[in-house]
Amino acid sequence: MSSHLLAQSTKRKIAAAVVTVPILFALASYLFLVAAERYSAWQASRILDRVESLRLGDAASSFESAVQGCETKKAGAIYDCNMVAGAFRFQVPWRLVSKLPGELGHDVEALAGQAAVRPWTLGVSCSVSGGRIDSISAHLWVAGRYETLGAEWSLAEKLPSHLQGLARTADQQGTYLGYFHITSPGEVGGEGFGIHATVRSTEKELRARRINRRCLFTSRGCDGLCEILPEAIPVLRERGSGWGGSTGVPQSRCDWK
Repeated sequence: MSSHLLAQSTKRKIAAAVVTVPILFALASYLFLVAAERYSAWQASRILDRVESLRLGDAASSFESAVQGCETKKAGAIYDCNMVAGAFRFQVPWRLVSKLPGELGHDVEALAGQAAVRPWTLGVSCSVSGGRIDSISAHLWVAGRYETLGAEWSLAEKLPSHLQGLARTADQQGTYLGYFHITSPGEVGGEGFGIHATVRSTEKELRARRINRRCLFTSRGCDGLCEILPEAIPVLRERGSGWGGSTGVPQSRCDWK
């Protein structure tokens, strides 16, 4: 082979490598992020399963076992753990995305969501007295189909003080259900719903706290409060009330039923 042909062949190989290597790197990175996202969703689902089964008076060690896999901090009588979606535990890729020009960064984030790589945060806490649990709470914020969706719940002997004045009926005094807007800095606007149970709560009201795990790992994104808290629907119907707010996004299909 002549030196000219050899040089041309070498240039073609270099050009092919210049194109192929970034594509393979991007594909490998994507597969890694999806795997991290799926694994973290599995972790969070197991934690929610265990925490939702806890009851007041259980040993503090039961809470520690329930949140195993979540980084837990203890301050006095308060235990607290927080977890974020697996793909978002790595800051570098998202910093690069945020620096993309114009709307390109938002387009990349939208494509990531369609590939089931969407941000969420889970927080779980409890307070302890005499080595026993006297209150438990949890919250989940997740990027939904149109907006950020939030679900929060608590279980205590009585309602938190900031809710006691808002509970106008006997039903609300036993289990307070309430709507809230999500307007936190750095969060896409959205809406959430809280279920605050007490020792007077029925089994149906306790089940209403169950957060839909599918919202953690989905290409479509959960659509509305009725998807993230489906077990709250029977309680709302029983009370003759709705979710209590709106952000102007299309109505979810599960609200049509």
